[in-house]
Formats: sequence, C-alpha cells, structure tokens
Amino acid sequence: MRTGELKGKVAFITGAAGAIGSAISYAFIRESAKVVIVDIDKERLFSLKKEMDGAYKNNAVMPVVADVRNSAAIRKAFKMTMERFKRLDILVNNAAATQIKPVDRVQDKDIDLVVDTNLKGYIKCAREAVKIMKGRDIKGVLLFVSSKNGIEGASDKCLYSAAKGGELVLARALAKELGPFGIRVNSICPDAVIEGSSLWEDESYRLGTCKRYGISEAEIPQHYKNRCALKTNIGPEDVANAALFLVSEKASKITGAILTVDGGVAFVR
Repeated sequence: MRTGELKGKVAFITGAAGAIGSAISYAFIRESAKVVIVDIDKERLFSLKKEMDGAYKNNAVMPVVADVRNSAAIRKAFKMTMERFKRLDILVNNAAATQIKPVDRVQDKDIDLVVDTNLKGYIKCAREAVKIMKGRDIKGVLLFVSSKNGIEGASDKCLYSAAKGGELVLARALAKELGPFGIRVNSICPDAVIEGSSLWEDESYRLGTCKRYGISEAEIPQHYKNRCALKTNIGPEDVANAALFLVSEKASKITGAILTVDGGVAFVR
C-alpha cells in the first residue's frame, strides 16, 4: 500500500542500476520521492531510467553516470542533484565491488578496486551529502548497504569483508557525529541477492562460489536458501522494504543501527 510518506524528499542512490539499487529506487518513487539514480554502468542506468519513465510520469528520476571512486565525479553528481531538485534528504550508499580470492592471491589492483569502491566511495558520498544537509539544516538520512560478510567475514573474501565491516563502523561513527544535527545513519546487511543481480552474470564469481561451497551452479540458489534460519532466498524487494523503513519517519528514533536482511545467517552481537 502506498502512503506517499517520502513526498517532498529527494534521495541520492549509488549503484542504482543493480538489483538492490533499482529495487530501492522503485520503492522510494512509489512513496513519492524524487530519486537521483547513480551508477558507473551507463547502459544499465539509462535502461532503468527508461523503465521508470514508463511506469511513472511524474518527472521523478534523474540518472547520473558516475564512479564513486572519483571525487570530482561525485561532487558533480551532487551539484547536479541540487540544481535539479534544490534539496537532498536521503543518501543510499549502495555501489559495491567484490571478488573471490584467497588472501595470498590478492593483488594491489584488487585492493584498490574493492576498498576504493566500497569504503572510500561510501566516505566520499557521505562527505558531500552531509555538506548539503548541514549547510541547509536538513535533518536527513544516510543509509549504508553493507553485507552480512561485514559482520562475520567470509573465507576467500577478505577484501570485501574488511571493506563492508569498515562501512558498518563508519556508519556508527557518523551516527554519533551527526546526531546533534538531526541526521540519522543506519546500515542494512543483506545476504546474497541472486535475482536480477549482474554479479552472478560474472562466470568467475559463480564458479568461485561453487568452489567455495562444493556445489554446482544449479545448486547456488538452494545453497543460500538452506543455510539461513528461515530457509528462504533474499530478493531485491526484501532489501528495499528494509531501506524504506529506515529512511521513513517510522524509524525517526533509530540511528547507528544494523538491520540484517539475510533470513537468519549473521546475528549482530
């Protein structure tokens, strides 16, 4: 049921062309938000924009091609946001890079890609969003899409786990820092989202997952289903529902929180 609870709000969503990012974007638009969808993949981004324009005729979406590793590109994206919509209420840090490699095979270029995209990218976007929110006395929301790997780590994914864990600590630090300004900061930790995710189109990632768990490609969805307490797979809309709650007024007294959306795999301690 639509309530229009984000009416008048403007959201900036990175990694928006992916499965989780697009689901969050749609969820926010359905609740009457204006949305800036940001992604490095131009083709996927404008395909999403076309789909959204077909579903919603209210001029609610602005696509921006940008790499979150590039500070100048990010500053420009936020500048475009302000020129178009005149305000910023919500930042969803969602852009991510991952890989499967044992630590002794990790190269410098791998470290740069994963840490610069995940952890540094989150800091760079948060920096620009907070400048706007504090400068205009906007009691906004920062939402970090982390991972269950950020809570408990994962073998052969040390870089990703470290970066995602860093995001969680960053969010909690910012929750303390920005609380006096009325700016809330929370995190979501999903388990693997297979449906619609371009990550699983990468053969090396699929095969790496199979090798880690001793399963076939066909068994991947069932493996993730079996390993969680609720015996279910996590879909993009599940993460989007959690995101919508955390940026809404229903969560107005919640900051520094970690909400797992994994069916019961990693338990926050």
